[in-house]
Amino acid sequence: MAASPLYRRLLAGTDEDIDIEVPEDVRSAGITEQAWQADGGKRKQLAIMETPKEMAAGIAALPPARDRAEVDTVGDDDPHFSFRRFVWRHRTALGLGLFLVLLDAVATAAGPYFSREGIDNGVLNGSGAALMLSAGVFFAVVLGDLAVSVAMTLVNGRTGERLLMALKVRVFKRLLRLPVSFYDREMVGQVMTRMTTDTDSFSSLLQNGLLQAAASVLTFTGVLVAMGVMNIELTGVAALVLIPFVLATTVFRRLARGSYVQARERISDVNAGLQESLSGVRESQAFGQQGRRHSEFKRLTRGYLDARMKSQRLISAYFPFLEFLSDLGAALVLGAGYFLIGRNELTPGELIAFVLYLGLFFSPIQQLSGVFDDWQQARVSMQRINDLLAEPDLTPTAAPAIHPGRLTGRIVLGDLWFRYPGVDTDVLRGVDLAVEAGETVALIGETGAGKSTVVKMLARFYDPDRGSVTIDGFDLRKLDPQEFRRQLGYVPQEAFLFPGTIRDNIAYGRPEATDAEVEAAARAIGAHEFVAKLPGGYLHEIGERGGSLSAGQRQLLCLARAQLVDPVLLLLDEATANLDLATESVVSAAMSTLAEGRTTILVAHRLQTARAADRIVVMDAGRVVAVGTHEQLLADSDHYARLWQAFAVTPASRPA
Repeated sequence: MAASPLYRRLLAGTDEDIDIEVPEDVRSAGITEQAWQADGGKRKQLAIMETPKEMAAGIAALPPARDRAEVDTVGDDDPHFSFRRFVWRHRTALGLGLFLVLLDAVATAAGPYFSREGIDNGVLNGSGAALMLSAGVFFAVVLGDLAVSVAMTLVNGRTGERLLMALKVRVFKRLLRLPVSFYDREMVGQVMTRMTTDTDSFSSLLQNGLLQAAASVLTFTGVLVAMGVMNIELTGVAALVLIPFVLATTVFRRLARGSYVQARERISDVNAGLQESLSGVRESQAFGQQGRRHSEFKRLTRGYLDARMKSQRLISAYFPFLEFLSDLGAALVLGAGYFLIGRNELTPGELIAFVLYLGLFFSPIQQLSGVFDDWQQARVSMQRINDLLAEPDLTPTAAPAIHPGRLTGRIVLGDLWFRYPGVDTDVLRGVDLAVEAGETVALIGETGAGKSTVVKMLARFYDPDRGSVTIDGFDLRKLDPQEFRRQLGYVPQEAFLFPGTIRDNIAYGRPEATDAEVEAAARAIGAHEFVAKLPGGYLHEIGERGGSLSAGQRQLLCLARAQLVDPVLLLLDEATANLDLATESVVSAAMSTLAEGRTTILVAHRLQTARAADRIVVMDAGRVVAVGTHEQLLADSDHYARLWQAFAVTPASRPA
């Protein structure tokens, strides 16, 4: 304490007033060139909107695109996802694809017919002309089917990709609109599973299974009709094997349904466990618990493996049984055909054609059975996607919503009651508070008093169970949420920065802001000095969540982000809680600058920070127990006096 001024400053902060106000001439002077010099002058947007280098190279090598990926978003706000309605919106493209599938099925069914004509009229009668005519027509049909197959692949592939894109956009749009309460209770890995694994299963069904099923059904129907026209007796013999096929399929579907549902749940657990382990990798290494995390992840993957193996055991019995039925049907047809030929009721060409038809008859059945695995996974995925899209919105937009224009910022909390979903106790209990426009109010209290919950109410992350929150006399529930939040500045305890440049992080709330406006916002907050010293200045690339910057630097950038949007209402939720006292003094000065002329609600864990506010609100157990200035509360509130006494005697609060 005696020998080191730096130690005293770190221990007690600084009592000096920090003036970071920027003169008007500096604000209007434009940018500082030295602070905008990136390597090679390259300007980059946020990394979340960039294309990886390998993908960019592959895209550059592709021929020019002649298609436009327009996504039909009509009905995206409907919370009830219906596969039928979703597909029906693309009925024109699907109808064209189905027509091509029908042509392919007709061409496939025509093959055995020309084989019969060639054998009976050409080979057996010794007519080369009849044989060449049958072969020539058959060849023409095959060439036509080749063209149809190419067109079918292109049309159906394009349609499937459009359907997948529309689904992903719809799911992502819903994820952005889901209330904060959803992310408070759901694990990130499970949410990512809905966006990746579940939509991929749905994609597999759309691009392969659905079209394959349509082709199989049409081929099966066409072949069955052709077989019946050719010989009804042999058709009846072949149909005998359909009885055990239907029974086996019914049993398989019933037994497999549970295992597919379980597998979808298990893969969600695996992804959630992976995300959790990677997020906590520093703690795992610090405490030497890598082996424990490895064992936990191994347990989760074992659960997924067991669920999939249950399905595979059923598949290993079901599909070989279908092969057996196909071979059994062929043997029965050959045996019956032998007797029919002996009675001159069947020609050799017809028997050969019928055997060929029989292969075509069972092939669609086997293909449909193969699609069943994709269908079961997609069916479960569709249910999970539907559950996500049907997630109730706890902060719905009013109809019609009020567009208030530019607000002044007078806040009134009236008899506010609230409890978090799934919690049995109220967090807020009849909170009444009025904040005048332009006033700075600090919320203090012990942990669990309800301070941060009040801020969430003001940001409308949640709606109250009872009571109301109004701004300029408008109930927040009746305002257009986008228009309201454009006038809101929110700085949480944990500063969040996107991967990308410092410039684009500051301009996140106003992407159209000029470089001069970005620099002016940073100067006003006091962030310009450290930004200018970074390589590239405002074009400096920062890592994920801003990990390459200090906590104080990240918080200053978040304050500059709020400064740039020029908010009417500023919410500071313990913005200095994770900072040392010296850095806190710098950030607090920036907060004071940002709060000028704005209604500001400040959650403070250090009473020295709260002391500078116009008024202090003391909260306890979800209630407001006292309101006033520091001096008034010391004189009139025993509760505040006890908090101040506890704060004043701590070493960190003693002056150097």
